[in-house]
Amino acid sequence: MEGGSAATGAGPVAESDPVARVDPVAGAGPVTGGVGARSGGGAEGRAGGGGGKSARARLRAWSVGWTAGAAHTLGAALLMVTEFVRQDVAGLGEKVPPGAELPGYAADFRHLVDILDGQWWFRAAEEVRDAVAFGEPRAALWAAVCAALVVRWNPQGPPLVQGLLSLVGAFYCVVAAVAGLPYLALAGPALPFALVTGAVALAVAAPGWWRRARGGEGGRPEPDAGPYGGPTGHSVASAAHSVRLPPSTFQDQ
Repeated sequence: MEGGSAATGAGPVAESDPVARVDPVAGAGPVTGGVGARSGGGAEGRAGGGGGKSARARLRAWSVGWTAGAAHTLGAALLMVTEFVRQDVAGLGEKVPPGAELPGYAADFRHLVDILDGQWWFRAAEEVRDAVAFGEPRAALWAAVCAALVVRWNPQGPPLVQGLLSLVGAFYCVVAAVAGLPYLALAGPALPFALVTGAVALAVAAPGWWRRARGGEGGRPEPDAGPYGGPTGHSVASAAHSVRLPPSTFQDQ
């Protein structure tokens, strides 16, 4: 028998039929469906993965966003003020010893604390702060501020864990700031400086700040920053499926 059917021994295969042609990679049986049908499952998988990445990106954006950042800034400012006056007045969550002589800048501190102790919301904030901190408000404030810095410094961390750390830290920073109003008032004109310093420290901890400072060069991208906008292509197997040898190849042999 002559022609391409003699070489293959199975009759001619219509070149225009995309449904029944031999897979040159696997070499086993006909491949059903075209390239679009074979790549449909991969497209659906990529679409499902994109939804998960989008959710992680939103969680990551909230963890380092303005809402959590404002609460963390309050906590950082309170931490700086309380550490500065801890030796002269009292530490966070501590009472001024009776009869203790306070420096001139803290002359009204004891009076302000007595006034706020008569407010139910202030006492409630102190109780919540002590309960969340297990009686160690100073150590808990250090942990909350350090957790906020770590979340911003490590963009490759697990989004769920980082979101939880950011949420718990932000909640404690707000409660501690309400219960620490006497310390914030004690800062006086230095309070804006403490707030700006805390905000700058949190901003500098994020790798995105360093990329912007270097003009956007040399930095690694944020995880799950968004969908890939570059060129797309098929896999190697899909490309192999679409390859056809000319009819004269087997005839020449």
